[in-house]
Amino acid sequence: MFKTIFLKEMKDVLRDKRSITLLVLFPILMMAGLTIFYDKILTSDHEDEFTMAVESGTDSELLAQIGTYLPTFTIETYSDVQKAVENKEVQIGLALDPEWKGKLELQETVPVKIIFDPGSQDSSKASTLAMAAFTKWQQDTVQLRLAGQNIDSSVVEVFQIEAKATKDEDNAIASFMLAILIPLLIPIAIANGSYPSATELFAGEKEKKTIEALLITPVKPMKILIAKWLTIALLGIFTGLLCVGVISLLMNFTTELKKGLATIINPAEFVTMSLVLIILFAIFIAEVQMILSMLANSVKEAGYYITPVIGIITFPMLFMFFAGETLNLPLYLAPVMNLFLFVRDAFSGQLTASAFAIAAGSYVLLIAFLFPIAVKLFGNHRLMLGK
Repeated sequence: MFKTIFLKEMKDVLRDKRSITLLVLFPILMMAGLTIFYDKILTSDHEDEFTMAVESGTDSELLAQIGTYLPTFTIETYSDVQKAVENKEVQIGLALDPEWKGKLELQETVPVKIIFDPGSQDSSKASTLAMAAFTKWQQDTVQLRLAGQNIDSSVVEVFQIEAKATKDEDNAIASFMLAILIPLLIPIAIANGSYPSATELFAGEKEKKTIEALLITPVKPMKILIAKWLTIALLGIFTGLLCVGVISLLMNFTTELKKGLATIINPAEFVTMSLVLIILFAIFIAEVQMILSMLANSVKEAGYYITPVIGIITFPMLFMFFAGETLNLPLYLAPVMNLFLFVRDAFSGQLTASAFAIAAGSYVLLIAFLFPIAVKLFGNHRLMLGK
């Protein structure tokens, strides 16, 4: 009888077009769109081309020097450089003393004015590159002056700095992107996947007055409850695994984002642990949605209760910036937060079996704690029969 009820509930849910949309189309479109978007962010930083405005009448020698130090910049002349920047015609403007060449020969300071818009990301980035170029020009000029005085340039070199990264920079940036993308999208997809069945199997049956016929059957209420819960949880698990499959497939079509996977030390262990946490999270969130649906008298009302829960899933991403980067085992007790920590620590090489055990154990305890509440609510006929 349990199998019959379970199959009935599953068929009823899958006949709903809304369920199919949230189960299949939504995860695929969401994962595809955001994966391509994040990869585009990484690749767009490689080739930056900016336009610089200089005053009309600027001599060709200065333009040639600027072109040497800023090869990716297009230089255009304007009568009013500042206005050109303000009107977004160019990213930055440059104004140099007309007597710049003579002052360089006399070893005098040459005033340089770089005009940019602090409210524009492109303009700010272009100004940073321009200032770095003039710093390089200044260093080269100093080297020439010292050589002209027969002074070894090493006398002005106090430190010889060498920056050594612990990992490939491109891989590190890509892994940071994945550490945000994966734990944000998969839990939301799981919650959305189980949402239609959770609202329909309790609040929906109250609204349609079909729950009463189910409760008077000779089947134990516990079996009916577990059959419904299993239906909701399985749909969430399916959505979560579908997301994992979609993002794994899409990684092969990205140029930069897939580099982040190289930072995971034990990929097989990470995948195994991830699958366990996905299953436990799907069971947990299905239980939460099931309880909230029991408290509602209609599908619409259940939506009011469940939708904020789905929104709360994104909150841990905000706290991640204040949690520190070191392994913090107590935080693994917090539901949803532990998913973000698990992925972040896996990409940073800090993940341990203890952290995984705490995360998995916290979900088991929460599931065990909420189940008696669900049983008590389902056993309350006044509540389950609705208004």
